[in-house]
This record gives sequence, structure tokens and C-alpha cells, in this order.
Amino acid sequence: MYNVINFNYSLEPTELIEFEEGMYSFYIDYDKYYFVKIERPLEDIKEIFELTKQNNNYCKFVFNKYQSITTDYLGTLYVLIKMNCPENIEINIQDIISRVDIFTKKDSILNRTNWSELWANKVDYLEYQVSELSTTHKIVRKSFSYYVGLAENAIEYFNLLDTKNLDTIISHKRIKFPFTNKNFNNPLDIVLDYRPRDIASYFKTKFFEEGSPIEEVKFLARKNVLSPLEYNLLFCRLLYPSYYFDDLSSVLEKGEDDDILLKYISKTKEYETFLNDVYQILKEKSSMLKIEWLIKKS
Repeated sequence: MYNVINFNYSLEPTELIEFEEGMYSFYIDYDKYYFVKIERPLEDIKEIFELTKQNNNYCKFVFNKYQSITTDYLGTLYVLIKMNCPENIEINIQDIISRVDIFTKKDSILNRTNWSELWANKVDYLEYQVSELSTTHKIVRKSFSYYVGLAENAIEYFNLLDTKNLDTIISHKRIKFPFTNKNFNNPLDIVLDYRPRDIASYFKTKFFEEGSPIEEVKFLARKNVLSPLEYNLLFCRLLYPSYYFDDLSSVLEKGEDDDILLKYISKTKEYETFLNDVYQILKEKSSMLKIEWLIKKS
């Protein structure tokens, strides 16, 4: 891979490390680079480049000698990303709510504001896949209907909200763990969505990786940075079990063992308690829609 990078970018990497299969990092002097496969449509990458070339919040794409941001190696497209900051600095809820890059182009291919359609399609796809599973995936079969129920609640919740005049911002597909600049400033994760997307993603990831972030929920409420509609969107997104569906997709598509789902299943009651606690905090900030079954459990 050294020769590929040297030939295409006229760079001489030091400490070339394969950190995942087919993914490499290296230094040039004191600058950190990542040479990584594109795992999204090329059209997405082109629009992300346009979004970020004047935005210093995100790491930069490096052009190759052909003045392209993509490099073909053995039929696979790669990009070279240059870090724009110390990569291991931790981020928190303050960092997330402070980054508000408004982008109002509604017809962008990166737009992910049609939550109910995206979620319904995801559920339909997973329901079909799960129906085809063999009986060896008992953990999936025993847990799947519960999380479909959560998703259906979230879809119903979203459909009752009027979001047509709400701004979209540059967001992330997921706020990943560990919570560091390396992940937060990765342009390859960019989507366009409503502001609560990243906040909810951070809270969900933190809950299952580090424990309940209820104090940060309280901090968010005190900062008063969201509108009443956005508080509802935040709760709606917390209802949707993206965490479970992400790992379920790994089971169905990558052959992962379904015991990776146990980290979520084992905390079902704790997460319901967290949702109730969040609801009690947010209803002081907004007229929240009611989820009757959840309220009864509180």
C-alpha cells in the first residue's frame, strides 16, 4: 500500500498501519492521514466534499495527482483524509450542540429528514430478513418484535409533527464511540438532518457504552438551545432503536453472532426508565406527545 499512496499522492508515509482490513493510517511529519475505502455511493462523497471544502470543522479530502478525491485500487475506490486536529480529544454534549452548520438545500442526496419513510423501509426490510432466518438465531427471534414496536411508536410520533419549516444542519450518520475528534470530524459520516439527530445519537450511544447520560440531558434542557418541536424530535429519535437495528444488520449481512444484541436486550428496562426520565425533563420545555404504554410503566 505504500507504493499506491506514494504513486498517487507523491507522499512518503511513515508508520503505515492497517487498522482495519484494507484501511490504513500514516504520518507525514506530524500530520495524520487515513487512506480508507469508500463505503457510500460516490455521489454522496462528491456532495460531502462540496459541503466541507470551506468548512474547517471536518477533516479534509486530499487530491491525488489526477486532481481527484478518489483513487481506484484493485477496483475499489479509496479517499485520503487528512486530520485537522488532535484526533483523541474527547467530545461531549456541549461540543455537539455548539456545532450548528445550517444547510437548507432540501433536495440534497444527503438529506435524511424523511424519518418515517426511512424507518418504515428499514423495518420492512428487517422483517423480511428475520422471517428468512434459521432457528439458530434465537436471540433475534425472541427480541425482534419488541424493537419493531419501538420503531412503530417512533414512526407514529414523527408523523404527528410538522417539520416542513425546520432547518437542516450538517449531521452525522451516527455519533460513534469512542467520543473523539477522530470520529466527530470524519467527513465520510456526514448527512443532512434536523438538529436533534446528533444529540439523540450521542445519548443512545452513551447509554449503552458508558451508562445513562441523564445529567447531560438535564444540561441540554438548561441550555435551552432547542425549540419545542425539536424537543419532540429528540424524544422521537430516542424511541427509535437504531442501536439494535445497526447490530442486527451486522448479524443478517455480515454473519456476526446474534449475541452482540444482548448488550441492548439486557438493558431494556433501564432504557425504558431512561426514556421516562427524559420525557419528564423535556415536558417542562415543550408540550410533548404522549406514549401511553411508556407512561404507564413509569
